Amino acid sequence: MAGASQDRRPGPLAQGPRPVWLDTDPGFDDWLTMLMLAAHPGLRWLGISVVAGNAPLDITLANALAIRQLHRLQVPVYRGCDRPIAGTLDTAQHILGAQGLRSTGLPLPPAQALPDGDDAVAALLAALRHSPMPVTLIAIGPLTNIARALQAEPDAAARIDELVLMGGSTERGNHTPAAEFNMHADPEAADIVFRAGLRRRMFGLNLCRQVLLRQADVDQVRQWPGQPAQCLADHLDAYQRIRSANGSVPMPLYDPVVAAWLWQPALFGFQSARVDIELQGRFTRGMTVCDLRPAALPAANAELAMTADGPAVVALVLQVLQRALQA
Repeated sequence: MAGASQDRRPGPLAQGPRPVWLDTDPGFDDWLTMLMLAAHPGLRWLGISVVAGNAPLDITLANALAIRQLHRLQVPVYRGCDRPIAGTLDTAQHILGAQGLRSTGLPLPPAQALPDGDDAVAALLAALRHSPMPVTLIAIGPLTNIARALQAEPDAAARIDELVLMGGSTERGNHTPAAEFNMHADPEAADIVFRAGLRRRMFGLNLCRQVLLRQADVDQVRQWPGQPAQCLADHLDAYQRIRSANGSVPMPLYDPVVAAWLWQPALFGFQSARVDIELQGRFTRGMTVCDLRPAALPAANAELAMTADGPAVVALVLQVLQRALQA
């Protein structure tokens, strides 16, 4: 494949831990990602900006705070944008449940704490300004917060080492036939971000569909001790059953693949491409139009994750989660 390569880039930098910021809309797979970031020894986690996406903002924010409380994560959480730049909010609650966190058993205990601030865009910009090193920005929800930050301070792009996102697809969509959910939820924001001159690394549906979770993996998590592990297992069970009520059909892992890349980049292969966001198409709004042709390389604006060692990625995710829950 022209332009394809393995990537061994992430890890602690010579100057110290890699500063990261997470933009998220929890969501169960966001939960897994948060645990994997917290357990990574080579990262300095600066903060979390929450956006409306999988559910309305009040719900995704409550979920982020509850996850932080359950696992005693030491990271500030900020309230972000509650609606897309254009259009109306379209959530995934019809799949994920009213709380965006379906469970077959224990619910996620509600948080007692409030967010650390009510302006996630300002908090993100402050973190970028004050970090002595460029920040790796991890985005696993709609890109509204990041687009608003870049609109407010275009120069902030220079302080972002790389934008690593779960979203888009080189092939078919999931929320619509053409569009992946995160991109479809706010295409105007995605367009702003993809035209901002950032280095980007995109993990789309085409990649995530190679990383499959099975009921045997859920059974493994059920063997771990402690109530937080059992709560996680009950939610993992509900997630794994999205495609089939009895869990017989494997379910792709989405957001955690980004964290898995930070842990073991050699498990993934990438290709340079030109990516544009469709804003007008009657049937294709929110589609990531990925030009993988050799002739497009001079205009490439993203590294697309194209291949993954799926079983190894799932094994890594479970290994890191177990380590995080037993810490």
